[in-house]
Amino acid sequence: MKTSFSLQTAFGLVSFSALVRILAGIVPVLLVSGLVGCNNDTTSPSRPTTTSPPLQAGSIQMRGTVSDTAYRSLAGARVEVLDGPQAGLSTTADGRGEFSMTAVFDETTRFRATAEGHVEAIRTLQPFCERCNPNWWINFALEVPDSPVEIGGDYTLTFVANDTCTMLPADLRSRTYTATIPMTSSALPAHAIVGVGGANVLEGWNAIGLGVAGDYVALWLETLVDQIAPNTFLSFSGEAAAVVGASRPSTFVLPFNGSIAHCVTTAEKGEYGDCYGGPATTRSCNSRHQLIFNRR
Repeated sequence: MKTSFSLQTAFGLVSFSALVRILAGIVPVLLVSGLVGCNNDTTSPSRPTTTSPPLQAGSIQMRGTVSDTAYRSLAGARVEVLDGPQAGLSTTADGRGEFSMTAVFDETTRFRATAEGHVEAIRTLQPFCERCNPNWWINFALEVPDSPVEIGGDYTLTFVANDTCTMLPADLRSRTYTATIPMTSSALPAHAIVGVGGANVLEGWNAIGLGVAGDYVALWLETLVDQIAPNTFLSFSGEAAAVVGASRPSTFVLPFNGSIAHCVTTAEKGEYGDCYGGPATTRSCNSRHQLIFNRR
């Protein structure tokens, strides 16, 4: 999974509740193109402005993305208008899975995305986003015909820092937590929130986003935080992805590309936010680490 987007860059510190809202509709646009719709604004393409009026029929500009359910962009995907005066109008997603159209659309206009080897999807425009450019978006996540690998369940999750990360304390270069991948049926849903616990993981900073396409598993997180002492924090930010071969693996290992940071703050309250805006010393290692899942 080739991405370099950071939620911290676009949104500031993102907590669990914010992550849930993000995953509800815009994971593909975040990971495919890094908030291409907002000109580096702080509002996501799918976060509506509740005071905006309904879209009236007329010529508008809209943009969108097409990815699979594991966040991989689908270059060459075809997007077609199904309704209204522009029915039959189509375009093709570029190398980053992005597309745009300018024509007469309204909120009932349906769009269909297709890509070879994937299941087609039909969507209408996402809610109006006042601060996005343009204001109207659609983000498609196309399924693959193969059933997703069955990885739902309870695990121990171990982060192992790269051997070059000597700036991190030796006893923190490997850290183990509990993790639960939700399972609503015999297989994992295409997109899910992985809850992380154990040690002193902070509430509100205890989630990992997960997407699955067949036997390909992708994770992204920003940020998982462990308070290891009253004024000391260990945080993990990045992405991980790999093919998981077994149909119901007991163990799987993913390369984790991102940052492991050790922060000590001298602020009186000793909150995690001090690591970014207060008196603190932070040492981080940006490298290729490992994530190890062992089924419990």
